[in-house]
Amino acid sequence: MTVLEVRLLSDGYFTLDKSFLVFGKYQGIKYKAALKPLLVRTEKETILVDTGVGNLPPTYQKFHDVIRSKEEKLSHTLRKAGVRPEDVTMVVNTHLHFDHCGNNRMFANTKFLVQTDEIRYAYFPDRFMRVSYLRDFFDVEGDYLPVRGRYEIEDGVEVLPTPGHTIGHQSVIVKWKNRNIVYAGDAAPLAENIEKRNITGMIYDSAQGAQSIDMLRRVENPVYIYSHDNEQLKPDL
Repeated sequence: MTVLEVRLLSDGYFTLDKSFLVFGKYQGIKYKAALKPLLVRTEKETILVDTGVGNLPPTYQKFHDVIRSKEEKLSHTLRKAGVRPEDVTMVVNTHLHFDHCGNNRMFANTKFLVQTDEIRYAYFPDRFMRVSYLRDFFDVEGDYLPVRGRYEIEDGVEVLPTPGHTIGHQSVIVKWKNRNIVYAGDAAPLAENIEKRNITGMIYDSAQGAQSIDMLRRVENPVYIYSHDNEQLKPDL
C-alpha cells in the first residue's frame, strides 16, 4: 500500500496553563494551545489522527477558552481537504483526553484505534486524572479497535506506544517523502519536550514519559508534529 497524502488540519485553539505542557515550568502562564489533527490518506484507508476539542461543556468553559473561526473548525478543514466525515475509515486517538477526542462523534461509522489500557483507564481514571477524561467525548457508538503495543495500520503507517502522559498514550509514524512524520501527540506537545527532553506537566508516569521522549528522539529522519505548539502550524510535510 502507498501513502497518498499527509496533511495537518485544525480545530482551532484552546487555552490552558502552560505548565501542563512542560513539567516544572511556566506555572500561571496562560497558553493558546493549537489543536492539530492529522489526515493520512492511503490507497486503502482515510485516517484521522486525533479529533480536536470540539465543544466543551459549560463546566470546562470556565477554565478553557476555545478560540477558533469557522474556517478553523475541524469540519471545515476536513472539507477543504476534500474529505467528508463519512469518508474517514479510521480515527487514531493518541489518547482519550478531552482535547484529543472532542470530535469523535463526527465519525460514528468509523473504526477507532486506541490502546487497550487507555480505553479501560478512561472509564475509571484515578482522581488526579479524572478531569482530563470526558466520557461523552470518547464513549461513542463507533467500532473500537483496541490494540496492545506497536501496530502497523498499513505499510508506512505505524502506531507506536509512548506511555507516560497517559497510561496508554500512542504516537503515529508515517513514512512520507523519504522522511518519518512523527505525530507525537502529548508525549511531546511542544518542541522543547523533544529538544530538551522535558516531560509534560500533566503526567501519569514520569519515568515512562521520559522513556517515550527518548524513543521518539531515536526515530531516523524525523519531522516532528507537536500536538499543541502554536508556532508550528504549517510544517513542511
